[in-house]
Amino acid sequence: MVYIEKSEKSVQEVVDKIQEIISTYKFGVQHIHNIKQTLNSKGIDFKNECQVLDICSPKVAENFLSNDMSLSSIMPCKISVYEEDGETTVAINSLVQLVDDINPDMTDIAQEVQKTILKIIEEAI
Repeated sequence: MVYIEKSEKSVQEVVDKIQEIISTYKFGVQHIHNIKQTLNSKGIDFKNECQVLDICSPKVAENFLSNDMSLSSIMPCKISVYEEDGETTVAINSLVQLVDDINPDMTDIAQEVQKTILKIIEEAI
């Protein structure tokens, strides 16, 4: 499942807002992948703005990894912010489903983390 929200803000405005507020939720941005910029630098004339934020909560990461190192395969969490047909869209994959596929015992924690990520997105858009 993918959660998708629309915003009247630009891609950059949403990315900037996420960076501004994320620490209040005890998360941090580890890296931002600027997909358009990367593809353009490789000679591909990609038109749509698209930035993917790698986000993480150190306490959640420690909890997940202490219980099951294979959960590292879905870390860090990603928030995709992109422009399509003139609209800004924010999307995340369901963390609950991703965790459930690997370790169903950890889905309660994943549910809480997912709620927090959705709050971050709601505030940012």
